Amino acid sequence: MTLERQRKWFDVHQRSLTFPEITYEPFWRVEDVRSSGVKTKIAHFSTPGRVMHLLSQNELWMYLDIAQNAEIEDTFEQFAIPLEFSLPIAEALNVLHPVYVGSPHVPIVQTIDFVSIRIDGTQVAHAVKQESDSLRFRTQEKLAIQEAYCELEHIEYQLVTSTSLRTIKSENLEALFRHRELSIFLKSSFQLWLSNFRGCLSDERHARVSTILSRSATVSGVSYAQAVCFFYHALWHGQLEMDWSQRLKLEMPASELGVYPDVHAA
Repeated sequence: MTLERQRKWFDVHQRSLTFPEITYEPFWRVEDVRSSGVKTKIAHFSTPGRVMHLLSQNELWMYLDIAQNAEIEDTFEQFAIPLEFSLPIAEALNVLHPVYVGSPHVPIVQTIDFVSIRIDGTQVAHAVKQESDSLRFRTQEKLAIQEAYCELEHIEYQLVTSTSLRTIKSENLEALFRHRELSIFLKSSFQLWLSNFRGCLSDERHARVSTILSRSATVSGVSYAQAVCFFYHALWHGQLEMDWSQRLKLEMPASELGVYPDVHAA
């Protein structure tokens, strides 16, 4: 590995951040990283055609949490810290800057798992780590470089570990993600179904969710399968509430699953 090759990668990455007309290019892509763990390519939650490159199961769960967060407008995965920042930071912190194995004089560009932009314009960084890894001294040194960079750039920094990510809610969000969007042709049908579902739910709070879905489908003139898709869409966008500590099983009574209309939703 040479500094020149790494600089070319960084320049491509940086241009995609600088020019809105260029699709974002993460510093690391799935195919660049050797790993026996789970690596995922998944659609961006709001930009058509853009693919997220996620390098672990924990990153996938973090991304789903970001994607469902209505306060977040955009997110950038595998976000690179310029060496012009990370090298002086490492020196100031008196820690060894990471280098390539076999190329001890070539510093590795450090990356933050996610840097997101909120709708109010502020930024938040999420460093995602396995709980056991986050306790290692060397990992803490590397994370200190990331945190110091974020402080210099006025980016809120959050370390998120597997303990907080490995939840039933994460599993539910993984199942709901593909239902987050509706075609323009289904939006009016969705609003009619949602109104009818709320009515059926109010009448039969203790019936199985599948039963309520079936009745809402009948009165709305849609298929049961479409009603299920509408239900998942509404949950993703918070137009219906549920108990996120419960696994999403349609055979459960609505009262036990904690399904409620969101009184704040339009």
